[in-house]
Amino acid sequence: MAHEPREEEGRQVRTVSEVTGMVKSVLESSLPSLWVEGEISNFTHHSSGHMYFSLKDSSSALPSLMFKFANQKLAFKPGNGMRVVAQGRIKVYEPQGRYQLYVERMRPSGIGALAQAFEELKKRLAEEGLFDPERRRPLPEFPGTVAVVTSPTGAAVRDVIRVIRSRAPMTDIVVVPTVVQGADAAPSIVDAVRAIDAWGGADVAIVGRGGGSLEDLWAFNEEIVARAIHGARTPIISAVGHEVDVTIADFVADARAATPSNGAELAVRDGADVSRRVESLERRVLGAMRSRLSGLEEQVRRLHAAYAFKLPREIIERSAQRVDELSRRAGASVAQLVAAGRADVARYETALRLSDPRGIMARGYAAVSVLPKATPLRSIDDVEPGAAVRVSVADGRFDCEVKKIAGTHGRKS
Repeated sequence: MAHEPREEEGRQVRTVSEVTGMVKSVLESSLPSLWVEGEISNFTHHSSGHMYFSLKDSSSALPSLMFKFANQKLAFKPGNGMRVVAQGRIKVYEPQGRYQLYVERMRPSGIGALAQAFEELKKRLAEEGLFDPERRRPLPEFPGTVAVVTSPTGAAVRDVIRVIRSRAPMTDIVVVPTVVQGADAAPSIVDAVRAIDAWGGADVAIVGRGGGSLEDLWAFNEEIVARAIHGARTPIISAVGHEVDVTIADFVADARAATPSNGAELAVRDGADVSRRVESLERRVLGAMRSRLSGLEEQVRRLHAAYAFKLPREIIERSAQRVDELSRRAGASVAQLVAAGRADVARYETALRLSDPRGIMARGYAAVSVLPKATPLRSIDDVEPGAAVRVSVADGRFDCEVKKIAGTHGRKS
């Protein structure tokens, strides 16, 4: 309980609690969240789950603690002598009158420590079955919409868009802007993956970024990112860094791409390649037909040259009847081959047409998105009266203002 400072010989005299409270107020209000690098010493992992330790350098030590709810998210096992970078807030522990760092996040500092953390997390997740090949989902053959989770300003997003546009120009691309480096990167990636699932409009998602150092790519080695990719309903392609870079995300994703550009190649089929396959199928069908007809012609020539044609008329007539029967069978076989070839060609053409959203719009449908971010509108719950929306039709688009909302079973406004 606070007391008024008493006077003694003209001086104010304060209690220990009052002084501690003053120090606490000054420290906690003047020092925001900060990052601290140092070496762990006096480390104790208490039975409660909390971690108590000091961060030290050559001349000072900073008492620190990390509560259980925070340290359960660590991708490595801290210990004495390990150099780390910790993020937290300075607070005063009043019963002992000392200040300490309350750590919220922590990662190893240095390549060796990061590599150790990578191997420890990789082993633990593998033991849980997150890397099992049988849980990987197949990628769609002709995706209508591809979501791209990456930085909106990096070279990676430009490469992905360029490759998809060149291979499958009718495919829609939705870029989900994400932080891909630094302390906020891992939570940002997790939020993006979950947002794609909540939206439900993407057939496949590419998650990645361009190359960089091990520290630059570390967000894709975070456990929360691995679990988000593992739990996603949308098939995920991990496309992080260069061909030599390997991350935890690569092991849990449904497919691993060597680069972001390669991720785009895995996501969509090359339209030119599909056309070549159709042409190749057509050549095979025609070749089979020619080969069959050539064989029948040779059979007829052999029959004409056979000794039986020199026998009496009755034998000749029976042979002629047999030739007619064989010709009918040959014609039926050729017709079946032609029909099968045409059906295969028709299937490829139908798949290509169905992947073109402009064909759907031409039948009287429209796509609506909420401005200013052009977010696809899938439910009346995603819009309010007065909101600006953009309506895209087959030959253009126009902007509207929502006046009234009425749902079949939902809300009305």
